[in-house]
Amino acid sequence: MKLRIGQRWLRTLVGLACTLVMVSLSWQGRMPALFELFELDLYDQRIKQALSETVDPRIVIVDIDESSLARVGRWPWPRDRVAQLIEALYLDYGVAVIGFDVLFSEPDETVQLSPLQTLVQGGGVLTAEMLDAMDGDARMAETLASFPAILAIAFDPDDADLAVGETGPALMVEPPLSDSLPIVQAQGVVGSMPLLARSATSGFFDNPLVDPDGVFRRVPLIQRYKDQYYPSLALAMWQSLLLSDSIKPIIESDLSGSYQVLTAIDAGGVEIPVDPQGAMLVPYRGHQGSFPYISAGDVLEGIAPQETLSGAIVLVGTSAAGLLDLRVTPVGPRYPGVEVHANVLSALLDQRFFYKPDFLRALNAVQMLIVGLVLSLTLPRLSVLMGTIITGLFGVGVVAFNFYAFSQLYWVIPLAGVTLLILMLYLFMQTTGFLFESNIRRQLSRTFGQYVPPEVVRSLEQVGAADQLRGESRQMTVLFSDVRGFTTLSETLSPTQLTRMMNIYLSAMTAVIHRHKGTIDKYIGDAIMAFWGAPLDDPEHAVHALDAALEMVAALPKVNQLLEAEGLPQLRVGIGLNCGEMAVGNMGSNFRMAYTVMGDAVNLGSRLEGLTKYYGVDLLVSEQLRDQCTDHCFRELDRVRVKGKQQAIGLYEPLAVMDSIEPEWAQRFSQGIEYYRSHEWQRAECCFKEVISLRHGVDGPSQVYLQRIQDLTASPPGVEWDAVFTHTEK
Repeated sequence: MKLRIGQRWLRTLVGLACTLVMVSLSWQGRMPALFELFELDLYDQRIKQALSETVDPRIVIVDIDESSLARVGRWPWPRDRVAQLIEALYLDYGVAVIGFDVLFSEPDETVQLSPLQTLVQGGGVLTAEMLDAMDGDARMAETLASFPAILAIAFDPDDADLAVGETGPALMVEPPLSDSLPIVQAQGVVGSMPLLARSATSGFFDNPLVDPDGVFRRVPLIQRYKDQYYPSLALAMWQSLLLSDSIKPIIESDLSGSYQVLTAIDAGGVEIPVDPQGAMLVPYRGHQGSFPYISAGDVLEGIAPQETLSGAIVLVGTSAAGLLDLRVTPVGPRYPGVEVHANVLSALLDQRFFYKPDFLRALNAVQMLIVGLVLSLTLPRLSVLMGTIITGLFGVGVVAFNFYAFSQLYWVIPLAGVTLLILMLYLFMQTTGFLFESNIRRQLSRTFGQYVPPEVVRSLEQVGAADQLRGESRQMTVLFSDVRGFTTLSETLSPTQLTRMMNIYLSAMTAVIHRHKGTIDKYIGDAIMAFWGAPLDDPEHAVHALDAALEMVAALPKVNQLLEAEGLPQLRVGIGLNCGEMAVGNMGSNFRMAYTVMGDAVNLGSRLEGLTKYYGVDLLVSEQLRDQCTDHCFRELDRVRVKGKQQAIGLYEPLAVMDSIEPEWAQRFSQGIEYYRSHEWQRAECCFKEVISLRHGVDGPSQVYLQRIQDLTASPPGVEWDAVFTHTEK
């Protein structure tokens, strides 16, 4: 018995020693190279599991394919033809922005013969205008000056003598970055020819941060060249969309302030997590073909599908043989380089970023210590079967936690070290246990793997699947807002004006929602959908949502002032709020932060937003939300049946907080409602007319009731009339 106790403690001490060694190596970043390669493979597996495998229609790749070369000619094309491509994309198809994944580093050597043909046929004199028309570079530069297109540049990390073309304007970094930060330092550059570079913005497409196994897992967003900073192609396109030319680095330091590290980049209000070298992990959304491809030849001939390109972000790349830019990525060994940029842009649009949190070392050490301590203390005291089950459960738990952090929090937590520690402790404990017990139990002469029945393995796999993120029901509040007459407005604006108008409006409204603890679900064109109460629990979700909606309405005049200053039309919005039980969770993919809400309460919130136009008010809330916000004052507008629901609901318009005095017109409106419901039409009519007078001739709900009274007087209702109005439209 004492021998067994001594053996158990010996195995426990050895297990703890192995744990401390692994924790020490991980903390110091000195894991063996084989472990690091295993870590990269595990990261690739997580990326593959997180693929949505859907096509993102917001980003379109205009492909210089074999068909285009057959119709236009071999690459490089004459610059006037490239200019025609840019003009066609903007003027004929209304794209949002264009980025080129090809270089224009050398002057155009082709000569445009059409002016000479005109001269010969007409017998005229060669003019300066004709000479300009023969200059393809000047033609393209003129086009670039008129439309927002991003040209490509390529940096070289080693060749300081390499200096072809120009880089274009540098990136404004506020506050400036310290030279001590390990930002990628370029030595040479291949840029666009000067005439083009001075007419456009540029972004680099090279990647000096390829992992040791040659796989593109991360890409730098900025590089340093001659004490200036330059954006990647994707970042430059993102800034062009936001009409921004600067970034704000997020720097964190230790308690002493002596050690600083770059943790994120704020670009246009979006905080992008990066590593100390300024690189972000590429959140691939799928295999090759995750973005629509359109032949450049079809664009030039005007036969490309309008619906695919309209409003899209366009990357011009090539798939033609001999020109194909292929990369090794976690999702495939032959992945088009242009789609790497597209994935970065897609992540920026969705604000979906994988990153390593700053407390990563501590978190990894804690999970290793917990695993090592528990397994070292329990495995020596368990049978082979129970030890296998416990180890398997720990392994599944660690993997489940890792995948939860990866899919929901976008944390990239090391998995190789703790996985190998579990395996090492299991093998050590079971092997030594077998050796120590072999003289006592000869029946354990078989290997320990033979003691794991297939049923147990299948059971553990099912447990792992069940631990994946599921949806849940919560009491929440949902907000829908919509710009009135947006379709008409958009038809009067250019794509650039429309983009600018929506950037100003959505930025202001989003800031209000975030300020009141709301979560943006999605932007649906000009509409905003947001909710309160998830992912973090918020007992005051209804109050916070109402405060946000009131501030959105109050902030609109300032937004309109900004729009008016830029010559853009002013906006009006309608907002609907409802609270109730909703299904919240990951509705699309187990590994995508497409967190959304569903249910009847959500649909009712959308209906309320639509009814704001009918009643002529900016904000409508449900009776359920009114009951949750006891500190606010409301006026009851109506009791209605909305389309798709039989049960009557109350509609309310928020007025003020409770400590404010209810205005006289609101009191008269309430009296009018009472008279209306008791069939006292004349008294109700007098009340509503008085409300309109008190409100200087404008009150949408009163106008609605006056029209109803007129209709009811002309055609009196039956005795069953319950004063509930039925809406037949959404």
